[in-house]
Amino acid sequence: MSFDPSRSPQANPGLPTVTPPTGSMFFRLFGVPALIVGGLVLLLIVVQPLVGKFGQYFLGRTWGSAAPEQFLRDLDNTNRDIRWRTANDLAQVLLRDDHLASDSTFALQLTQRLRRTLDSSAPFEKAHAEHFAKLSPDEKARELAKLEPDRDYVLLLMQCLGHFMVPVGIPVLEELAMQQSGLEPRALAARRRQALWALANLGENLKRFDKLSAEQQDAVLAQLETAAGSGEQAFAAKESLNYLKNRQEGRLSALGMDRVLSKCADAEDPSLRELAAFAANFWSGTAEENVLLEKTLLRLCDDPGKGEEELAKLEAENTEQESRQLVKKPGFRVQVNAAIALARQGWKVRLTLLQTMLDEEELRRIFVVQSKKDGAEQPDQAVVVQIMLNALKAVAELHRKNPQLNLSSLRPNLDKLAHNPNPAVQTEAGRVVLVLSKPWKE
Repeated sequence: MSFDPSRSPQANPGLPTVTPPTGSMFFRLFGVPALIVGGLVLLLIVVQPLVGKFGQYFLGRTWGSAAPEQFLRDLDNTNRDIRWRTANDLAQVLLRDDHLASDSTFALQLTQRLRRTLDSSAPFEKAHAEHFAKLSPDEKARELAKLEPDRDYVLLLMQCLGHFMVPVGIPVLEELAMQQSGLEPRALAARRRQALWALANLGENLKRFDKLSAEQQDAVLAQLETAAGSGEQAFAAKESLNYLKNRQEGRLSALGMDRVLSKCADAEDPSLRELAAFAANFWSGTAEENVLLEKTLLRLCDDPGKGEEELAKLEAENTEQESRQLVKKPGFRVQVNAAIALARQGWKVRLTLLQTMLDEEELRRIFVVQSKKDGAEQPDQAVVVQIMLNALKAVAELHRKNPQLNLSSLRPNLDKLAHNPNPAVQTEAGRVVLVLSKPWKE
């Protein structure tokens, strides 16, 4: 076959002519992008401080000196939605921002707002409570519309005070937890529940103070010393200052929580008794205070369940839910919380009650979900699993704090749960068996 020059690639007019790269081409390919990147970096360096300031102004959620003032402005806003969002945001920020959570000046400002709102609304609440039963449904609705803004504000401020690591809110929260008049029953119960919940959170958050550096702790105490000199909140600041100084030296105090929880343990509302038992997980003090706390919890371990029927009626009236949770053993929910608190504190606890809390079959009979449509019942497995996990952790803590206590009667339940089909229960039970195995060897 002869060679045809017309078929050669060099003769194909569709291909471009290849030329060597020039300096201007290198600049377009590499120099221009480098200048763009460099300019952006320079711009970022110049405007970053401004961005931070503008972000703080618009968002009001950054950590810094302006954050407390922004939170206070939003909490004081007459718009309820802004208040709720601010309180929820503040509660979350306080949990992760040690600087803000240890700002006693900020905490005192919130406490002051709570006091003033309570004082200004008290006459109207009292008058409303006195003639509440005589009002028609429409009149009740109109009255509540007037009272709700202040009520919401009180609940929000209580929620926030529970997330500080300085206990300046203790006096007012304890007063609200023990309040027995001045509002109609449902509103009063809601306020007392929120106060107990805040006190439980505060007891846990006080442990964060122990983890602060010596310099940070000194700064907190210096703030409190200044506030204790004069002003509306001088008493609360002084009490907190003394408490934290004693805590630094290892001398704990219950700050009156022993008396508060004892009082709440006698409440007609079972949810208050349950919260009183729960809050006892996070408070301990002197030997005398601990005796009263332990007696209160032992009393709650025999809770008879008074008031549960009334709560069940209220839940049955809730048409928004297709089912309701039932506890077939009167008082058992309160008993469970009391037993867990006793165990976690390392105090005396009825082991037979712990055995029941580690018995899945028995718990499935006690905690059920009932359909409102046909009355059909099934075990409330989520609650059952949570109780078993809490009981397992409490047993381990009981052994750690009171290693001389003989827990061998729990061994059959623990061994069975170590083979439970639920992975979380199985793992936790196996861990507890391992922890307790050595003392059981004869």
